Amino acid sequence: MKQIAQLLLTFILISFFSAETLLSQDNSEELTQRVDEIFAQYDSSSVPGCAVSIFQDGQSILTKGYGIANLDYGIQNSDSTRFYMASVSKHITASAAELLIIRGQLSETDFLSDYVEDWPEWASEVQVQHLFNHTSGLPDIYGLMQIGGMDINDVMDLEDYMEVIKKGEELMFEPGSDFSYSNSGYTSLAYLVQEISGMSFPEFVEKEFFEPFGMNATHFHDDRTRIIPNRAISYQVSNGTVRRSYPGNFQGVGGGGLYTTHRDLEKWEQFWYGNLSWEGGITEQEAVELKRNLTAPTYADGEVIDYRKGLRVSNRKGLETVRHGGSFYGFKTNFKRYPQTGISMITTCNRGDADPGSFNDQIADYLLQDEFEDYLAEYSGRYINDELPAEYTLTVEEGNLHLERRLSPNGNMEEVEKDAWEAGSWDFEFFRNESGSVAGFKVTTGRAEDVEFYKADN
Repeated sequence: MKQIAQLLLTFILISFFSAETLLSQDNSEELTQRVDEIFAQYDSSSVPGCAVSIFQDGQSILTKGYGIANLDYGIQNSDSTRFYMASVSKHITASAAELLIIRGQLSETDFLSDYVEDWPEWASEVQVQHLFNHTSGLPDIYGLMQIGGMDINDVMDLEDYMEVIKKGEELMFEPGSDFSYSNSGYTSLAYLVQEISGMSFPEFVEKEFFEPFGMNATHFHDDRTRIIPNRAISYQVSNGTVRRSYPGNFQGVGGGGLYTTHRDLEKWEQFWYGNLSWEGGITEQEAVELKRNLTAPTYADGEVIDYRKGLRVSNRKGLETVRHGGSFYGFKTNFKRYPQTGISMITTCNRGDADPGSFNDQIADYLLQDEFEDYLAEYSGRYINDELPAEYTLTVEEGNLHLERRLSPNGNMEEVEKDAWEAGSWDFEFFRNESGSVAGFKVTTGRAEDVEFYKADN
């Protein structure tokens, strides 16, 4: 009898785990099919394209490449292709500078003039904290170069870039009083890391992060002559014509400069979610403090802003997102984390007409459809204006809020912030009743403003 019971238990356990495995396989196949649909336009052996990775708690659940990394040799995009990450580099630059702050070698309230020789008087009030969240008022380094007749392809190093920043002549605003995205801040952060650590910025990041984490195909590119195996070449695509785009002499780091692969990015996600073991470099205690500090609130003129330290923190359809995008001479990159769910995705493209942020949103709409639809449900329904008369219908479909109205921009609406939405060029501002329920919206079309519609009872 005991043997029969044991056999029965074994059968039940095998059946259970087999069902779980089958369910997992089915979900994986459906996810792959959906992702293939999103990137179908690049699934070709004759065009540049993208690579995408999707993670759950830092572990890859899908990684695929679409299109060609190098059209000269027909090399396909894959998880081992080394992409230029553009401004997605910034949160790793921020990590390096923040590590010095944690170790007491740098302070947020230090003035940049404390570390940079011959720092100009007009920028004397710029502090380290202003560099992280683009509230320094420093003019953008690449804008200054353009005005000064310098080409992005000119051979320059960190010291050269700092000399350009010094010649900006005046701040755009008082430090801390406003926000203006500026690569000068992150160029300056890289320079500070170099000055304080006594090693080059790429060497410091390699020592503290990349080498301990096993990110052996990742580096900050400050040497234009360095060989980069499996490097993606970027392209601009116009009217069916494809041309190489990336400037080969560029070697700026800080605001950009990072080359990496999707294999290595998985290790970075594992680090972020606490699932990576490593030896050397940053300690586990420092890592906990670092990740907390990178997403802590920052301020401009006393108001919280979504840009933190190399990362943007906001909400999308009811869920917090931690994100950043990048664009540089035909490279387009984007990553998004949804910390409440453990889901994150990274898309890297080597063609200038790609929109990796949109691709990541479509992936999230599929994976987080239930969570999004729960949030969107209160907006669905009929909205009427008896005086016009007119009626709008909002429905929730596949994780999106959908507008239906004759002669208006039908389709998925985009959330700007809570209760503020867009449909094409039209703006919708929802208002609520005393109990906090959605009662209607005001629509602005450009030729008409704040036209009120009230939510019908049925």
